[in-house]
Amino acid sequence: MVTSNPYHAVVVEFTLKPGVSRTDAKELLVQNATISFENEPECYRFDVVEIYKGDVHFLLYEIYSDENAFSKHLKTKHYQKFDAVSKQFFERKRIRLGGLVSGTPDPWES
Repeated sequence: MVTSNPYHAVVVEFTLKPGVSRTDAKELLVQNATISFENEPECYRFDVVEIYKGDVHFLLYEIYSDENAFSKHLKTKHYQKFDAVSKQFFERKRIRLGGLVSGTPDPWES
């Protein structure tokens, strides 16, 4: 079933710099995801995916109540700190924005 809803979806792809610890990078991404999800009421989902093969090493999948909630996320202290520190770990960050077409932001929602 395809639905139309207002949820704002964000997909971010990260490529590690050569010689950077995958474990340390993963820890940084998970920390940012946890803080965002726990402290931003309009952040409904924030998943970190580790990619095993290819030039992309990690993928973030985020769902916000709307575009404004994502804009607020980008202005938080924890995001600003993450963004500055992440430059030490990643040589490439690609951001894709969209809207959730199918599904719910909370997998436990019925």
